[in-house]
Amino acid sequence: MKKKSEEENKKDNTGWNAFLELRRQAQRGMLRTMQQLSADAEKVGSAEMTLDEINAEIAAARNGK
Repeated sequence: MKKKSEEENKKDNTGWNAFLELRRQAQRGMLRTMQQLSADAEKVGSAEMTLDEINAEIAAARNGK
């Protein structure tokens, strides 16, 4: 049985390769989004909030205060 060349393997795995590329693109997009959210939190001063402070803010917003 003849061993497939790398090029033949790539052709046989076209769907898988497309999936992997889409996954890489999604990961890069998520990383950019997280970086932007972090920068935004730094700008507005919420980056250092504790979980209790965050929960208090959420409760106040829900209660209309």
